[in-house]
Amino acid sequence: MRKLILLTVSAALLAACSKSAPPQASQPDLTNLNGAQAVAGEILVKYKGGASVSSVKALSGSRMVQSVGGGDWGTLARVSVPKGQELSYVSGYAGQAGVEYAEPNYWVPNSRAEVQNLSLSKGGAVSSLALPNPITDPYFTQVPTGDPFATASAGGGATYSNVPFLWGIYRVRAPEAWAAGATGAGVVVADIDDGADLTHPDLAPNLWTNPNPSDPNCPGTNGYDFANDDADPTDTNGHGTHTAGTIAAAANGQGVVGVAPEAKLMILKGLGFFGGTNFMLVRALKYAADCGAKVANNSWGGGQKTKAFKDVLEYGTAKGTTYVFSSGNSFRDGNRPSSPVVYSTEVAGVIGVGATSPNNVRTGFSSTGDYVTVAAPGQAILSTIPQDQGNPNDPYAFLQGTSMAAPHVTGVVALLYSAKPGLKPEQVRVALERTANATLTGQLAVPDYQAASAGWYGYGLVDAKAALDYVKANY
Repeated sequence: MRKLILLTVSAALLAACSKSAPPQASQPDLTNLNGAQAVAGEILVKYKGGASVSSVKALSGSRMVQSVGGGDWGTLARVSVPKGQELSYVSGYAGQAGVEYAEPNYWVPNSRAEVQNLSLSKGGAVSSLALPNPITDPYFTQVPTGDPFATASAGGGATYSNVPFLWGIYRVRAPEAWAAGATGAGVVVADIDDGADLTHPDLAPNLWTNPNPSDPNCPGTNGYDFANDDADPTDTNGHGTHTAGTIAAAANGQGVVGVAPEAKLMILKGLGFFGGTNFMLVRALKYAADCGAKVANNSWGGGQKTKAFKDVLEYGTAKGTTYVFSSGNSFRDGNRPSSPVVYSTEVAGVIGVGATSPNNVRTGFSSTGDYVTVAAPGQAILSTIPQDQGNPNDPYAFLQGTSMAAPHVTGVVALLYSAKPGLKPEQVRVALERTANATLTGQLAVPDYQAASAGWYGYGLVDAKAALDYVKANY
């Protein structure tokens, strides 16, 4: 194997924008509303389907800045109001005829701050952050046998080169699903994050190409940047590039490979360097459903449940998009619930994901609760990072967090859709639940919501091959 040059967390995730990188949206003025941070001087107003924005009386001192939607779903408007009076304007608009709801424009911090870096010694041992010692997982240090993508290529080398360290790909049994003919081909996967390196050699072959980039409802060639409102969703942080690689890095004879190596990646930048607003993220979630994504990965979350998030998730799942969310990394910090993952308990097409270690136990940081549908590998995950961070000849790094677990499940969902394109989101979720491996996680109950360790694993460790067999047999 070639030498791996791995980056420190400051280089991998907190690198300053390069000269060629797009500008980053600055953090807006924030205020504390209802116990959570929100944009000062802004609220969101949802107009009912069929109601004209102009038909609803604008409250004095307020002004609509931007809107999304229309038609039967209605229109979500971002409205400017006097700073310090956000909640009074929320109440004023909520009481008007034609308004479905009004609420603050809450702030979601960038998940990069919760994701942690690991380093790799020359001897192949991962250090720091309390990995199991010793690591007994053979897939972490050896090339597994029987992998159809690890056979000798025409050039004499392996189809991808970091095989010994892609333990998560094997733990979810992705290669067995590939061997059964499910590789993600024909499936568009949205990665809603802080963008991706569109020129990365492992990602560029699998970028979604928009068939109509001039469509005002689906602008952009490979996706869209909702943080800066432009058609270039390039990543300058590192987080989104890493999640995209786990989902669908191409099997191209170099670097790493994703769980669904023939899926197409729709890159939706809903978070800037500091984070994003609910309005940015709702637009991204809606874009995924409107523009052809069968599954959307969401390795982010905030602390406030909102009507806007539930609204758009219900809309998107009804259109056939499955939404996968990380559970959060706050177990050691009070285990506070994250949103929108909490809607996995209310919307059948939403899947919450907790993180496991190479030894199949819940990682110490992984948030728990009844919103954890399944668990997936989230510790010591090797994937892609932007080429302009660290060594451009070796743009890969190990990271850990539930942000790394969710993309494994998203990739598995893409495999299911490649085998059965007509699946409904609720059928996808049932398949994952009924086939999750609860033996490896040592659960006393399935799901584990009533156990002493409630919501550590949900239904168990996600299993691509078992879920694939289930959908083939039942749908």
